[in-house]
Amino acid sequence: MQRNRRRQWLIVLFVAGCLLFSFPLMALFNQPQLAMGVPITVLYLFIIWFVVIGLTWLIHEWRN
Repeated sequence: MQRNRRRQWLIVLFVAGCLLFSFPLMALFNQPQLAMGVPITVLYLFIIWFVVIGLTWLIHEWRN
């Protein structure tokens, strides 16, 4: 049962990652402004990338 639950969470995370990296959301953050000296698009990409990797690790290490 635990393996099936992890698999389901990984599928949900994959779909969420695909949606977060899709064009419509990327277009929202494609602004000419800078945040902390970094373009907002680049900042968005790296933050989402870090969150997806971190959540994947958490789901993989998740134990009852």
